[in-house]
Order: sequence, then C-alpha cells, then structure tokens
Amino acid sequence: MKKAIFFLMAVALSFVAAGYRWGDSAHSIGVIKAGGGEARHPSTLDSGEDGYTLISTATVLPPYSGDVRVRLDGEPRIHYRIYMSGPAIDLGIRRLPKLEGDTVYGLRPGDRPALWVVMKPPVVDPVCGMACGESPLSTGYQGNAYKFCSEGCMDAFRKDPERFKDNTGVRGRYTLSFLDTKTEKPVLTVPVIFKGSGDRTGDKTGVGHGEHKGNGKGGADDCGH
Repeated sequence: MKKAIFFLMAVALSFVAAGYRWGDSAHSIGVIKAGGGEARHPSTLDSGEDGYTLISTATVLPPYSGDVRVRLDGEPRIHYRIYMSGPAIDLGIRRLPKLEGDTVYGLRPGDRPALWVVMKPPVVDPVCGMACGESPLSTGYQGNAYKFCSEGCMDAFRKDPERFKDNTGVRGRYTLSFLDTKTEKPVLTVPVIFKGSGDRTGDKTGVGHGEHKGNGKGGADDCGH
C-alpha cells in the first residue's frame, strides 16, 4: 500500500514538473531510435538570460541499445553541463542508465532517460551576434555596458544604439544531439531556439543579429579570444 502511494506521488510530481515552464527553461520530449529519433517540437527559449536549463526526456525504442554522447551544437558556442535526473522517489521500478561526463551508458529499449542540460551563454556583440567576452572593446548606453568584436561593430552601435540595444543574448537555432558512440550517428535530435523579442519566429539558421561590420584589422575573427 505504501509503495502504491509513493508511486502515485512520484507520478503527480513528474506531471507538475513537466507542465511547469520556468522563465529560463524548456522541456523537450522525444524518442531515441536506431534510425534517428526526434523531439515532438523545438524547445524555445527567450534570448538575453544569464543561464538556461533544458530538461530533455526521451523513450528508447527497440531495437536500439547502446551508449550515447550528448552534444549541443551552434554558434556562438554555449558552455553547458549535463545532469541525469532520477525519480523524486526511487522505488526501484525503473532502471536508470549511467551518466558520465557527456555520455549516457547502457541504454536499453524501454528506458526513459531524463537529462538536465544547464547552459551558460557567452557575452555577445549586439551588432553581429558573435561571442566577444574577452574583447577589450566596449561602450555604455542607458546604464548598460556592451562589448564588441571589432571597432566596426562598436561604431555601428554608437551610430544607432536603439537598433541594437536589446540584442544582448545569443539568438538563433541550436541542436541538442544524442550520438551513438559506435556510429557517431544521431539517435535523437532536439532543436533548441533562442528567440529575441524582435523575432517573428525563432526558427533561424543563424544567430547573428545583423551584418558584421569589419574594420579591416581582423574582421569577423577579431573577437578578443
């Protein structure tokens, strides 16, 4: 009787967690399969936050079994860490695969792994969208500090700061890939979209906010790192 009560409590907590959306988080649901699985829909996040959490849950479909490496692809690169989420109350009903670093070991048909991908975005140039956290080029506007990858981008901002002032976060399309370690082929892909307030849709192939304004002294690669 006690096990049944604990099980119902765990199920209820899982539904609440799945249905609730934090301001800096998203939840994806998908399937892992040998031919390549996919999420039900893209995970959309609001650009400009200091950090994000993507909760990715998936069901392993037969006949797939094996180890998968999880990778977040996109530019500019985002620093991230991966954690395995277990049940709120472990009743020993469901077998949990093992996570070491970025690899989930021992997946079997019927498994339902749940991963937390904690992301820390870089400081980006508000004009071109490139990462420039180590660049010495900066200027202020309305009490906020902005960094730039080149003097050209900094000059463009100074000429029209209202156009670029809200472009302070990564924007565009990233992909969370689950790669079979033997074949390096994806068994699950999750589109992750960072959407700015001015975007009509978040489905963009690039993350740049505007054309890059090079200065002839390093161009697009001159980002201070």
